[in-house]
Amino acid sequence: MEERYGVRGTVQDDVFFTEDAISRAATVRHLHVEISRQNANLTEVKRALAIEVRGCGGNALANFRYGQRARKWWSFGWDTESWHGEGDAVRA
Repeated sequence: MEERYGVRGTVQDDVFFTEDAISRAATVRHLHVEISRQNANLTEVKRALAIEVRGCGGNALANFRYGQRARKWWSFGWDTESWHGEGDAVRA
């Protein structure tokens, strides 16, 4: 964990992730990703979100939320769960 912009968080691929709001940061866009591939993990979610954050001109993801969800019984795939993550891309 490290502290930037007055909040604690982590860094993935040069993007700062925090579960808190970042005061005085300009929100660019709300982002959401879902990885429903076998053996997916939180790092893959953060990498996908980092690409999205940089792509829309942000340098941090505030209000970061993540977790696993059970896949619907009718969906096809090897894995029964998927990882998801969301937050607000910001310029801090």
